[in-house]
Order: sequence, then C-alpha cells, then structure tokens
Amino acid sequence: MNAFFKTPMFVSKKLRDFAKGQDCQMMSEWCNGNAETVVLCHSRRRTGTGMAQKPHDFWGYHGCAGCHANEDKIEDRELFDAVRRTQWAVYQHFGSLTP
Repeated sequence: MNAFFKTPMFVSKKLRDFAKGQDCQMMSEWCNGNAETVVLCHSRRRTGTGMAQKPHDFWGYHGCAGCHANEDKIEDRELFDAVRRTQWAVYQHFGSLTP
C-alpha cells in the first residue's frame, strides 16, 4: 500500500468553514447557483479511499447541493477541474493549500 494513504487524515475546519458561501466550482448542468448551499464536497474518485471514508480535505471542492447530489454523473475531468479551481481559491485566500 502507498505510504500516502497510511498518513493521518488531513481535516481542516478552516477549509470547511471557508467553503460555506463560496461560488460553486463544479458549475455543472445541475448547479443551483445558490452559494448558501455550497460546502466542501469530498469525492472518493481516484483518491484511494473506500466506502464510508472521506479523502483528505485538500481533495475537496466547493460544490452546491445540486452538483454534489449529481456528482456520480460528472466526468473525471469536470471533477478535477472543480478541485483545481477550489485549490486556487484556497491558495489565494490563505496563501497555502493546507491552512
């Protein structure tokens, strides 16, 4: 097993709190456009986690309720673009990806 997946989970209250009220970064066809429903969403896709396991918070994206509910219908490229846009917003705000 890769050592990366044996490390303690990175959980950041600052990242989770920062996500609230941000713009949805998934921007899919299911996007409700309501920043009040945006949270730090965790996708298990290609993160080495299994059922009932969340990946590290730095793999999260700012997603509205509509996009999060339909995440299984979204292509990998769209998902990772949302993560990339979220990471850029986090870096601009905190000066780090892991506050």
